[in-house]
Amino acid sequence: MDKEIERMTSTLHQMEMDYWIHQDLFHFHWWVILIMNVIFLILFLFLIDRQRILLITLAFIISYVINTIFDDIGEYFLLWSHPHQLVRFLAPIATVEFIIIPSIIALMYQFFSRWKFFFIANFIVASLISFIVQPIFVYIGLYKLHNWTYFYSLVVLFVIGVVVKIAVDFIEKKQLNHL
Repeated sequence: MDKEIERMTSTLHQMEMDYWIHQDLFHFHWWVILIMNVIFLILFLFLIDRQRILLITLAFIISYVINTIFDDIGEYFLLWSHPHQLVRFLAPIATVEFIIIPSIIALMYQFFSRWKFFFIANFIVASLISFIVQPIFVYIGLYKLHNWTYFYSLVVLFVIGVVVKIAVDFIEKKQLNHL
């Protein structure tokens, strides 16, 4: 059984690489993914509060890790897929949202430090991403929903934002207690 899985995995990886090289690399969708992520990275770097750079970067990293894990799980169970990727063999930095979502969550953390305002901003941002951005990504072919809905995305994005805020606030509080 192991040999068969290895053979099939090898075949799948070869097919994915061929597809990426001939259908994705330097084509329209590839450029959209690259440009959007570069824009959000530049915005993040431009807007980041230099006084709180470590905490905001931590918020970025935590949201990146959570988003990547969740994205991998969703793709594995065929809840959704990303037909076009920036780098096919590096899934965590391949999809259209690999910089976008963490940048937005980190900047929300920076600009809305009080829970009430963070909740409101988080809900608005999660709604915009889920009901406007994702449908656009579906329409232009960057994202495919299989066994998933935009409402589920709203819930997940909202929860990711809350988890990031809880984690970073906890770490900040521990840091302040040790000063």
